[in-house]
Amino acid sequence: MKITIRTPHLTVVDDFLGEAEFASLATSLQFLSYRPMHSKEWVKAYGLSSAPVLQSELATRGRVDSTPPGMSRVGELVERIARPDGALQDSYPQGITGQGSTVTGRTVLSGVGAALNWHNDAESLLGAYVFYGHPRWGSSWGGELLVLAEDEAGGRDGTGDRDGRPPEVNGDLGPDFMLDVRAEQYRNDIGHGIFVSARPNRLVLLTSRVHHRVAPVTPSAGDQPRTAVVGFFVSDAGLS
Repeated sequence: MKITIRTPHLTVVDDFLGEAEFASLATSLQFLSYRPMHSKEWVKAYGLSSAPVLQSELATRGRVDSTPPGMSRVGELVERIARPDGALQDSYPQGITGQGSTVTGRTVLSGVGAALNWHNDAESLLGAYVFYGHPRWGSSWGGELLVLAEDEAGGRDGTGDRDGRPPEVNGDLGPDFMLDVRAEQYRNDIGHGIFVSARPNRLVLLTSRVHHRVAPVTPSAGDQPRTAVVGFFVSDAGLS
């Protein structure tokens, strides 16, 4: 396990699992049951693209421990993320811990053209994570996580709050469809950030404060889906 990037709102951990453990997880993800992302609800951050996005059932650890049938390997991963060892817990962005929170996890398969729009997660969430479970991923296949540079001082005009977001942006869940002029201006004013490729066996941790998106999977990926276990850290207080 190697910490590659660590900022107040972003942590990237490479080689999170041992080689044999990762191979077992990657194999198990191929045999899960999946359904289309929009089959039961409109997940706004993914838009309404015709690009294929599939998702598994949800595993949880915390107030409620649940592991759907066939998802034991995913459950074990969520368990490890929810209750990290000391070294990993120290590497988490501030505010995310394995105590006093429920951690969710499901596998999301993204085909060619699939992407995630710019958004920040709800303030009720402590943060989110993504773990890349495909056995290989080409550098030209797209699917990079793009993270807006952190602006701790607030907007350039001085109107941002102490968390670096305009008041209108706080608490948004999903994209604003460019209807929120302040949010769009905020992103354009910063205009740079970090990209994180979908490297196999990589864990990425984000706080809810940072704006992020996922670049589209390119045709170079062919029939190889971007395979990620994604989830949220939800405070027990937020579940009450």
